[in-house]
Amino acid sequence: MTKEREIKINADNAEAEKPTEREEGEFNETAAEVEIDSPAREENETGVNEKTVAEKELSEEEKLKNRVAELEDKLLRTMADFDNYKKRTARQFDEIIGTANEKLIVELLEVVDNFERALEHGKDKTDFKAFRKGTELIFHQMKDFLARYDVRPIEAVGQPFDPARHEAVMQLPSDEYDEGVVAMEMTRGYLQGNRVIRYSKVAVSTGKDKEKKEEK
Repeated sequence: MTKEREIKINADNAEAEKPTEREEGEFNETAAEVEIDSPAREENETGVNEKTVAEKELSEEEKLKNRVAELEDKLLRTMADFDNYKKRTARQFDEIIGTANEKLIVELLEVVDNFERALEHGKDKTDFKAFRKGTELIFHQMKDFLARYDVRPIEAVGQPFDPARHEAVMQLPSDEYDEGVVAMEMTRGYLQGNRVIRYSKVAVSTGKDKEKKEEK
């Protein structure tokens, strides 16, 4: 009886020490996890990551190349647009000048018409006073025309010589004007606004004649 009981106890202990199916499955899963997390797997993941980084860097390089190409295209377009703008502006400027000249010429033609009438009227007449009066009227018409364009004569005679407005053609002694003063005007100069459009051609005084000074 005692012997049979010992055999039964040993059988029960052996059964208890034998792992169950569940425990074997858990052991296998744990082993698989250990195998996945092994250095071989880490090395594989490192290689994959390096490849991904290289692909990203290549992508950034391609983006930069595309951006450079885009900027070059914009630059070429801008240069072409600017060139067209310069040509268009030059044409418009020429048109403006042409229109301004046309208006100026039309107004000058009125003066020419009056000169023609005066000359035609004086052919068969010897009335000098009437001819002079007609000429004076035309002269005043011309002055009014210049005034409309803000053109006025430069005051020269009796003024100190100013190289910004006067062009000295000669020098001469003068009892009337001191040295360095404009004594005579050969060609009248004109201003448009504050800008000189024609310099006055003048003779500048050197003062009183030296011979007369010595005689005195």
